[in-house]
Amino acid sequence: MDLTLSEEERLIRETAAQFVARELMSQEGSFLKQKESFLSPGDPPRRDLDAAIRKSLIEKAKQIGLWALDLPEEVGGSRAGQVARVLIYREFGRTALPFEPPSIPAVVAGSPYARRLASGELSLSLAFDEVHKSGGLGEIRASYGRSSDGYDLHSDGMDLVDPGSDFYLLPAKEQGSDEVGLFLLKKSAPGVQVEGETDLTTDQTVARLALRGCRLARDRLLGFRDEILETIASEQLRIAARSLGIGMRCLDNSLEHTRNRVTFGRPLASRQAIQWMLADLSINLRTSTWLTLEAAWRADQGLPYSEAAALAKKRAARMAFEAADTAIQIHGGYGVCKEFPFETFYREARLMRLLYGQEIEIDMAVAKRIVTTES
Repeated sequence: MDLTLSEEERLIRETAAQFVARELMSQEGSFLKQKESFLSPGDPPRRDLDAAIRKSLIEKAKQIGLWALDLPEEVGGSRAGQVARVLIYREFGRTALPFEPPSIPAVVAGSPYARRLASGELSLSLAFDEVHKSGGLGEIRASYGRSSDGYDLHSDGMDLVDPGSDFYLLPAKEQGSDEVGLFLLKKSAPGVQVEGETDLTTDQTVARLALRGCRLARDRLLGFRDEILETIASEQLRIAARSLGIGMRCLDNSLEHTRNRVTFGRPLASRQAIQWMLADLSINLRTSTWLTLEAAWRADQGLPYSEAAALAKKRAARMAFEAADTAIQIHGGYGVCKEFPFETFYREARLMRLLYGQEIEIDMAVAKRIVTTES
């Protein structure tokens, strides 16, 4: 396994780093200052980017190939390999500003809406709530049946993050069969019910999605088991990469603070207890990085990478959570101020630990495999 970055991958990493520093970090401070957290729906507006600023950032990201990373160029995407994709999302993870390339899985490229999704004209959310517990397909309860002109979908209800999107990508099991299909739903389609929108502790919302009497045309079925598993693994890598960015930012800021902060005549960095905290953060960041890059490399080589992606997601998301906690501890009172990014990272990382496979479920899957196949 050779994890040496190609010249193209190094250029992509540098481009992403420069974009984040120039366009996002420069606005992070003012953005954090205007936050209002933990508000019920109907209270004062949640923290969000100004629509004009978001539109400008999207156009700039598209111009340099940092948008719609999974879609081919023919529909307006960038078609980055998984290693390049990890490098990009890692850089975007370094800032608390809620802006990054959208998650539009490659399977959507065959949809007639692909170009408009890639351009940012339309938006997409992944309705993978029934996947988040195990990271696999065993918990899927949404179902579909075949009709003469398409498919009938049914779901009693599931949680949906970012319900305001124009389209939802949803896996469902075929009635009376073990087959699983992946469908593209339009939010406004008959039978699609979205209710009870609630703010999360991050800059996202969640609602209940139910499907009753929802009939879809044949072209809304985009894939089956393999495409769903590919989407799950790709999302696990995205989360792992963003987690790496959080870890890098927390380490960098903590190192700077401990070198400059003087207590009782000595810099914090000279205190052994602080050094141990920084050492643990650095070690955990490095191991998470190698796990993530290994999984991405396997994907680019056409090798099986589902388990590697799950392990990377588990390790990196937990590392990000612990890194934010360490940064809060090291920065003292500043650490919990909303003008600093660490409390935002802390809440975001805690949520990421729950997505696309909870830690105990990933442990159980790995344990089952090694117990039955390895002596």
